[in-house]
Amino acid sequence: MIVRQTIHPKWILKIDGWNILFFLIYGYIVCVLQAYGFFEHLTFPDTEISVFGIAVAIMLGFRNNEAYNRFWEARIVWGDLTNTSRNFASQVINYVQHPEEQQQVSQDAVAAIHKELIYRQLAFLNALRLQLRKENTWDELKPLLSDSEYQQLSKSVNKATQLNHQQSLRLKELNNSGWITEQAYVFGLMESIKAFFSAQGRCERIKTTPLPRQYGFFTKSFVWIFVLLLPFGLVQHLGWGAFPVYVILATIFTITERIGNRTEAPFEGKLEDVPMSTICRNIEIDLRQQLGEPSVPEPLEPKDGVLM
Repeated sequence: MIVRQTIHPKWILKIDGWNILFFLIYGYIVCVLQAYGFFEHLTFPDTEISVFGIAVAIMLGFRNNEAYNRFWEARIVWGDLTNTSRNFASQVINYVQHPEEQQQVSQDAVAAIHKELIYRQLAFLNALRLQLRKENTWDELKPLLSDSEYQQLSKSVNKATQLNHQQSLRLKELNNSGWITEQAYVFGLMESIKAFFSAQGRCERIKTTPLPRQYGFFTKSFVWIFVLLLPFGLVQHLGWGAFPVYVILATIFTITERIGNRTEAPFEGKLEDVPMSTICRNIEIDLRQQLGEPSVPEPLEPKDGVLM
């Protein structure tokens, strides 16, 4: 996610550089042809082109608004995951207690159970992040899981689902053993598990269901029809002055279309995406501190104005 207030020119060139180069060449050719009289007896309907441009702008606005709604929903989901994870850690620490007298050996056992459950939650969050970005750096989960659980996880297709399922099985086992009261188990911890499954499903829906392709196809097609016709409407009135005006206007339309196209998929690891790595690190810091650990990792800082 871009957090700096100004956009770096290299970002603009990265997403629209080739189009800008094309507009420079295309606009120059049209101006040269006009200067040599190729369009002397040909009049282009500049009013109609302007109306067409307004229609394209309206379509772009609609499409980009829907794309932003998808990005914002994705950010809301990860905000919910943050809140529910903090709440889950508090539930674990307060609800999961040794059923017998609290002797020192029992306190050590309780602390081990708390750490196991909270670390598995951190593994779930990071597994979900890796799945959404289609990254294969699963070794990141090793410090958070036991060796046996990590080996079992490597065989799973949907690792985030498997981790959350294992969490629910472990909570059931603790409930049956008397570590959790029935009310805390049913109305507390299992409600959190349900919320994690729901958030994962919403993320997967956004990931696997793009905006209807007809929106993207026709919006892009109409934008390019407009920017290809635009210089002919400008050059007959402005001459060589049409060249810079055309490049600027065409770039505005194409870069706006590109922004919408990139924004509609917020889990691809792009500069503009939801900063899942940063969110996972912030959750890890909070949950480790809730466990009372003296050493926690540092928050991720923006690099070149971008949080990943």
